[in-house]
Amino acid sequence: MQNYYNIGILKRTIAVLILLLFVLPSFSQTDTSHIIKIHFLYGSKPKKNYKGSEAKYFGGLHGGHVSIEVDSIDYGFVPNGRLHIFPHKRKRHSAFISSNTQGLPVYPDDYKVVIISIPVTQKQYIEIKKILSHYDKIAPYDYAFFGMRCAAATEDVLGQIGILKDKTKLKGVRTTFYPKKLRRRLIKLAEEKGWKLERTTGRKTRKWEKE
Repeated sequence: MQNYYNIGILKRTIAVLILLLFVLPSFSQTDTSHIIKIHFLYGSKPKKNYKGSEAKYFGGLHGGHVSIEVDSIDYGFVPNGRLHIFPHKRKRHSAFISSNTQGLPVYPDDYKVVIISIPVTQKQYIEIKKILSHYDKIAPYDYAFFGMRCAAATEDVLGQIGILKDKTKLKGVRTTFYPKKLRRRLIKLAEEKGWKLERTTGRKTRKWEKE
């Protein structure tokens, strides 16, 4: 009788261990306790009656900016020095600029902005912190008009951690020439996956880029 009892316990123990072998990996893959934020500033230009008081921004309606926030540190890829038309391999005029948001918005309330909050796994969180910390010290590529800019650089980082499809730099430049293209793809993905979207409409003295 005792032997049957022990065999029963052993079988149940083995069954539990087998179950844990399948269940635990799935928990680790779906752990989304960390949130990263993608900040999109829309392109804009002064309205006709406000050209004297409103500034002109790089790119106008097809400009804008995109950056990645992790742990209240916002990282954005920008030119550093004279803007190159085509990328230079050795003379890089670029930088990943980081700034502490202290939990506050990256842009003032009167800018047109959309913020996409993306849940990431522990593995993705560790990887993106490693990537951005490294890029913050040494920019991995040049900033150029016909080359890597803020949108392609952001897509490159998100591709490396599996949020987006990982692309070659050349394909990234070709398909993500300015922020609007990336913004549309991420907003569509956010709506499909239920990610949080936060929007501000922007002040009325500027003509803002449409969706």
